[in-house]
Amino acid sequence: MSKNIYTPGVVSVKDHSDNSATLTIEPLHTGYGMTLGNSFRRVLLSSIAGAAVTAFRIEGGTHEFTTVTGVKEDVVDIMLA
Repeated sequence: MSKNIYTPGVVSVKDHSDNSATLTIEPLHTGYGMTLGNSFRRVLLSSIAGAAVTAFRIEGGTHEFTTVTGVKEDVVDIMLA
């Protein structure tokens, strides 16, 4: 049961700009496009700079399991919201 696994013979970049690029990778074995697409997506999402909360401080909270007076949720619930 021998299967031929195709290795990409053509890898080209088209329409390259500061914000986008079009890549052509061919030929690919069945299902490998999804594998490569997921890998590219994960790398790009982890590399792209964006705005996100990376830290915050609650006055009187010494650790994540602290209860805050007058607040129903604990600090862990606030962090995850």
